[in-house]
Amino acid sequence: MKYKYLTEDIIQKIEECRGRFPLKEQCIIPALHHILDKHRDIVPEAVIELSDYLKVPVSHIEGIVTFYDMFRHRKNAKNHIRICRNLPCHLANFHSLLEKIKEKTGADVGRSSSDGLWYIELVECIGSCGIAPAFLVNDDLYDGSKIKTEEDLEKILSKYR
Repeated sequence: MKYKYLTEDIIQKIEECRGRFPLKEQCIIPALHHILDKHRDIVPEAVIELSDYLKVPVSHIEGIVTFYDMFRHRKNAKNHIRICRNLPCHLANFHSLLEKIKEKTGADVGRSSSDGLWYIELVECIGSCGIAPAFLVNDDLYDGSKIKTEEDLEKILSKYR
């Protein structure tokens, strides 16, 4: 195998993407998602491999990785919780939701939990103002306003343990 991070299954998914889109650059973000799903982070070697495979400059891929919050360079926990802190979520008391999540997971903002299951990040916007305070567990969207009890949050988090 020529690549360490671009495994056969990731390459197959990239090729499926290339079949749907005319420009190879249109497959960068889906490829990065596949790498992130498999390896939990985007290390510089993965960027170099993707650059080599797609024949696009490393700087182009690196620009995408550093621009979007969803791509990470460091090993994080198994589950990534992103909590929106933008104005609608702020007004809907995202702080209360954040405290409940911190308490239930044992993680803190910018830090993984000691068991390696959870990582919490505050983000500017996840595009879901209608359900403020909104949050994501991995790529699954949740309505924070429906979290009224500890059990409500536990139902969500138990899916990811």
